[in-house]
Amino acid sequence: MVARTAPNRILSTWRARLAALLVAPLLIVGLGLSQVAPVRADQLDDALARQKELAAQLAAQQAALNALISQQKDLAAQLKATTAALAKNTASLANITTEVARLSVVVDKAKAALVKLEAEVERLDAEISRLVRQQEEKARDLAARQAILAARIREAYIADQTPPLWTLLSSQSFTDLLIDLAGFSALGKADVSLADGISRDAARLAAIEEQVRQNRSETEKFRRAAAAQKAALDAQVKLLEAAKVKLAQAIAAQKKAISAQKAAMDRVLNDKAKLAVAVAALKAEEAQVRSIVDRLLKQQFGSSLPVLYQGGWTWPIARTAAGFVKPGNGYRPYISQKYGCVSWKIYPRNASCPNSAPYFHNGVDISAPAGTPIYAAATGKVMIAGTCSYCAVWRGMRPLAWVWIAHSKSMVSIYGHIGDGSRSSEPRWRVKAGDFVSAGQLIAFVGSTGNVTGPHLHLSLLSGGKYVCIQKYLPAGSCPAN
Repeated sequence: MVARTAPNRILSTWRARLAALLVAPLLIVGLGLSQVAPVRADQLDDALARQKELAAQLAAQQAALNALISQQKDLAAQLKATTAALAKNTASLANITTEVARLSVVVDKAKAALVKLEAEVERLDAEISRLVRQQEEKARDLAARQAILAARIREAYIADQTPPLWTLLSSQSFTDLLIDLAGFSALGKADVSLADGISRDAARLAAIEEQVRQNRSETEKFRRAAAAQKAALDAQVKLLEAAKVKLAQAIAAQKKAISAQKAAMDRVLNDKAKLAVAVAALKAEEAQVRSIVDRLLKQQFGSSLPVLYQGGWTWPIARTAAGFVKPGNGYRPYISQKYGCVSWKIYPRNASCPNSAPYFHNGVDISAPAGTPIYAAATGKVMIAGTCSYCAVWRGMRPLAWVWIAHSKSMVSIYGHIGDGSRSSEPRWRVKAGDFVSAGQLIAFVGSTGNVTGPHLHLSLLSGGKYVCIQKYLPAGSCPAN
């Protein structure tokens, strides 16, 4: 009797534990099988798919933010360069104006992109919250179904229709246990189907929960990164606004200087006596230039120069649609005054010119803002780099600053009206007499020295003691048929 009682006691103990396990869910929900409709599998599949879709959207938004970060890094460098150029007043104001306008567009686009990204973060956050609530509802439904199934097993247990103890103890999981119980009369196909659904839904809910956690984490990181970029952009906007103020001041100063020069020029043109003196002075200067060139070539530079120049030529100033650049193939300057016969009476008359344009301009005027770099048109030796000591200076003007470069024993190019360094917007020339320079080498900067109405480069060429059209030597250049 004692021997038989012990196993019964052990079995009773395990039955009690199992009963506690099965009855516990009933404390949560006490519903019958017919009272709860199972959640359709595709509902959970859709929820998981939506969370994965949100993850993909977050990744796409992060990629857009990364692109914006890269763009803002470039913007910061460009703003720094523009601000430095304005501070030194060594860059073309036209270039800076174009650059500031371009940067303004970039900044506005960056602002719009950030606003869009911030709105997307809020939308994704709201969607995640909605799906979390949906997932919580499904989790409560799952708990209810688990409770119902536990009640069914409990009924079988009370009817003593549960399997032997070894079956319970060998079950690998709650689902395995339910499947094992399905072989007994008290648990039918509906119970097994319910058990399978519970197992699948629990796995889906776990996957959704993990995806929600990842999405929330990524959203928070994205939010912080977007906030950091907004702060950086705000600082860049302030820098850009400061650059706009400085640019406006620089443009106003340049306009004032040009206005003063034009007024001085007008006074000369409107006074016949003064105009005659000015034209006579210009003729004397041209004669003086020829004399000095001849002397320097014979006495100082001729022995080190070739008889004929065989090298290539390049424009000393060139520009593209984006602004002034270092000359190269395909780039052309803007010529404001051609070489040869013109109608402007400030120049000396020439008998070979027609009555419609009786005055002679001995070079080409290349229009460019003050501070624009000037490059050597051809290889040679610098003969003069400084201000003209004998040139007539009209009232309100500055002495003419220029550079002469000898290319052969008979050919010299002259770069006039360059900056003399007395104004920060017109830097000093970068070469000195005796320097050897190559074609395309920086030699000076555009200025407004001498008798001019505004910043530009006057480029002329002396060959054999006579002024000739330099354009026939320059890339794709053509000379007027006067």
